[in-house]
Amino acid sequence: MDEGRLVRSTVLAMASAFRFQGSRDILVEALHAFLGLDPEDAMPTAERLGEGVVARPRAVISWNAASTKAEQLARLGYTRQYRFAVMPSRNQPRWLLPLTSDRRAIDGFELYTPYSRVTRLMKALVVQVRATGWEGWVRHSVLVAARAPLPIEKLAREVTGDKNITFALSLGTPGSVQKLTVQVMRSDGTILGYLKIPLKSAAEQRLRHEADVVQKLHSFPKLRAHIPRLLFAGLWDGRYVVFQSAVDGEPGPVHLTQLHEEFLEVLQGCELVMLPGRRLIQTIGHRWESVAPLLGTNWQRLGREALGIASRELDSAQIACGAQHGDFAPWNTRVHPKGLMVFDWESAAWDAPVLWDRFHFLAQTECHLNVHHIESRAADLREANRAVYLLYLLSSVVQLSEEKTETFSLKYREEQLRKHISEPAQSIVAD
Repeated sequence: MDEGRLVRSTVLAMASAFRFQGSRDILVEALHAFLGLDPEDAMPTAERLGEGVVARPRAVISWNAASTKAEQLARLGYTRQYRFAVMPSRNQPRWLLPLTSDRRAIDGFELYTPYSRVTRLMKALVVQVRATGWEGWVRHSVLVAARAPLPIEKLAREVTGDKNITFALSLGTPGSVQKLTVQVMRSDGTILGYLKIPLKSAAEQRLRHEADVVQKLHSFPKLRAHIPRLLFAGLWDGRYVVFQSAVDGEPGPVHLTQLHEEFLEVLQGCELVMLPGRRLIQTIGHRWESVAPLLGTNWQRLGREALGIASRELDSAQIACGAQHGDFAPWNTRVHPKGLMVFDWESAAWDAPVLWDRFHFLAQTECHLNVHHIESRAADLREANRAVYLLYLLSSVVQLSEEKTETFSLKYREEQLRKHISEPAQSIVAD
């Protein structure tokens, strides 16, 4: 078997397996952030060093990561070098995985947790071949070379205390809140933490919010073992960044389990309150009005019907509300001996209906992973609390619209709205 051809075909298959598509432009933006450059600055490339440049930049990139190019740059004083495999490709980048010259078996791919059988097999094959140190499978690569430690390297050293640092990069989900996530590792591959850098202006506000949330959650002793530690949050080279500890454990289950329920009970018990249904409807209604005109007449009609049902069924009800993760989904959880570990708190809220995290888990697993919850007890929550679920769907559509997300997420929620609007009212409500 031609192993190289097999892995290259796997990488190509990965490119077609993902709904979220990247671009070469976002790769350049991510490299700007990694180098600590302003987005408006021209990218310093190794190829321009021979064009009579008098003042050499502190760092350059080269789309040619061959050893001959690395040696040439080292002779020019660029001795600090990071080589990355660009996956799945330079024109559709999702990850930059470290390539080491001394055949150290660094994975670097821990920042991606696949859930479908196909993508699990894809990742396993790539990781297995990477562990051999053989690089013949790499389609595209990039070399980052510097004359002195990069700003990101200095920050990682200061925060972790480790001197020999290496990195893996995830370019995140395209949209208005896209961010670069940097997996910071020791030279042996041990993960020290995750550094989040905004790539879009709206992402900075999300990161500031996440830092505040994580810091506040740590004031509740029962939650500390279930969330990452905030290692650093603040301005770095003109960007607001968040550096959090690594989260250990196995990938979280795709069905709601007792672990999920135990965690949510602890989370929502931090600041549990009862809020009037009328207030919740008004809040969602105001948010809905801000985006509905941009979505078209069909969405406007669905919104009116959903809010009408909620008004009839919840106007005099009291709704249990509390702390909400906001993106409670398998890929943001790990199973640890101490219980469920939960990270990525960018969308958290403090007074959301307690059922919304459960609704979101069901929605995300059905929409993204094609998991069916038809006969599960958790799925009955939607029918038994139809009005609260309809308000969740409207709130979720507002957020997705603001994030300029892919249309398949909105399409799923449109189908759910149509389905549950057409169902008869239930006698049970979340009060």
